[in-house]
Amino acid sequence: MARGSVRQGWLSGEGEGLYPSHVAAERLLLIHFNGPVRERLCEQLADVGYSARGVRTIDDGIDVLTRDSAFPIVLVVACGDASRMRSAYDELVESIALLQAESTTSQILLVCDSSVDITWCCHAINNGVAGFIEYEDGGIPTERLQSRLDHALARYERAVADARRINDGTLADRTGIIGVSSGMARILSQAARAAEVSDAPVLIYGESGTGKQLLAEMVHRLDSKRGHKSFLSVNCAAITGSLAESALFGHVKGAFTGATEPRAGYFRAAEGGTVFLDEVGELCPTLQPKLLRVLQEGMVMPVGSDQEHAVDVRVIAASNRRIPALVEAGDFRLDLYQRLNVIALDLPPLHERQEDIPLLVDFFVKKYADLYGKPVRRVDRRVYELLADTSLDGNVRELENTIRRALAIKDHGAELTLADLPASLIARHGQHLVEQAPIIDKDTIKNACQLITSGRISLPEFIEQCERLVLAHAMKSNEMDHTDLSKQLGVSTRTLYNKRRKYGL
Repeated sequence: MARGSVRQGWLSGEGEGLYPSHVAAERLLLIHFNGPVRERLCEQLADVGYSARGVRTIDDGIDVLTRDSAFPIVLVVACGDASRMRSAYDELVESIALLQAESTTSQILLVCDSSVDITWCCHAINNGVAGFIEYEDGGIPTERLQSRLDHALARYERAVADARRINDGTLADRTGIIGVSSGMARILSQAARAAEVSDAPVLIYGESGTGKQLLAEMVHRLDSKRGHKSFLSVNCAAITGSLAESALFGHVKGAFTGATEPRAGYFRAAEGGTVFLDEVGELCPTLQPKLLRVLQEGMVMPVGSDQEHAVDVRVIAASNRRIPALVEAGDFRLDLYQRLNVIALDLPPLHERQEDIPLLVDFFVKKYADLYGKPVRRVDRRVYELLADTSLDGNVRELENTIRRALAIKDHGAELTLADLPASLIARHGQHLVEQAPIIDKDTIKNACQLITSGRISLPEFIEQCERLVLAHAMKSNEMDHTDLSKQLGVSTRTLYNKRRKYGL
């Protein structure tokens, strides 16, 4: 039985994407290089209640999503002669990542046959694929198709609800997490869904200062089962040596010299709540089997005791180092990594979140102006521009500390200006420009500096104009596809696509 009511009609679209079909309750974008097969799939999708817009390639799909992102499900067919749609499966995955970046809530399903390698499937999931539908010689069984689509639609509806909850301002108030960039929107949506599965371990990756603990706290607070219980944070790099086991699992009185009183340890103290293991990759090898037992059996044994205790806690771990590399080096147990890596969240560094920098600056300015009793309520646009153009290796933490220091020593004025920023930051920005300059002749640099310092154009505007001219020239003088052009320019295909869209090229 098809879901929802349907009526006979024509799907709107252009070229090969225009098919007679049913106008159903839910819209779906279908990507398949083979026109006749694509048409038959559109008809089958209509029979189970889904109105399909068909296109030939993923690039066509990206163009459609640019104009109209209201597709709950994107169905990509990659079986048989899939290489005709993309030169290799790896490039297909990279293109799927572009699809996900264009529409962060859409559920991308991959139709593939049994010839697809399982390792590649895992790679596809990490790059935005929400699930798979197996294609058999006779096509896709109708019941299987409808079941997978209905489950994907339910996930889409949850993702939309999560996005609304994230963007209504309450999440920033509760957690301090701010972000409207596509990368952050995707991570926050994934974190909100992770909170629904209150017993599943979570592994968070991210560079130092990206906000791994804030994200862990968000997952905990949105967890309806554990959010009202304890959230205890442990820095695994700081609890080395003989006292580490006691800190995590507790000890009995007299267990060692100085143990004059019993101690519960983090896991028992957090009963019913969450334990956050920061920098879990630094956990000493002797404690890794004991942590594995907590995850497998929910049991801990205090130091000096022969009696185990049951614990009910959720474990959220974080690392700025890739755990598989540590496993390969023999520094981390494979079975422990597999237990932790149930839900993986990958926080983007600040330089990949350019759209978020003004919002973060405004948030920190208000926070510390109120804290220090300063009347600052405005920010000079050149402050935004410099911070966006300067490499902040400490990510959001360094940005926050920069604003905090500026507000702490500012003596007057209602506007944060360049003069308020640390001299070291200004110098670092200038050095960055000097280091990039040798490939450009001195007269060009001199003329550019005169334009910028006279106020006729800002530095970011000048850089954008140069970037647009370079891209336009490269596209005009090179007859190559998107992937080859991105390699020649030294950028990823995603970056090139975003730049072309930004400049209308």
